[in-house]
Amino acid sequence: MLRLVTVIPVLLLAACGTSPTHPDWSGPAERRPSDGVLEVNAFQEHADAVDEDWERDPEALAREYLGALEGEASVDGSQVTLLREDLQDDSVEAERFVLELEPDDERWKLVSARWEQRCHAGRGHQVFSPELCI
Repeated sequence: MLRLVTVIPVLLLAACGTSPTHPDWSGPAERRPSDGVLEVNAFQEHADAVDEDWERDPEALAREYLGALEGEASVDGSQVTLLREDLQDDSVEAERFVLELEPDDERWKLVSARWEQRCHAGRGHQVFSPELCI
């Protein structure tokens, strides 16, 4: 009887599958912080736990970090900018994410990220800033 009691929990755990070897990533916890500074440490832990193709491509890394957010991306050396326009928002005309990367062997490492927005005319600032639109 003792042997059966020991085997059943093991079988139940095996039937549930195994837990992932790395955490899933769906984007920064706070995507529009009031100071514009996005947290990158949790993403770096995620990147350190995997070996994926996106780690070798700056634009792909930026999209992975932002949770596959759509928009026009541009890469300038170690900086990736993702611009989103046509947001269907009566106050915000566009938003952009600027990510600073550094090479790490054959991979890229995310060093910092920030978010900014530009308001529609008459709804606030016309330059990219983390300040709110009205």
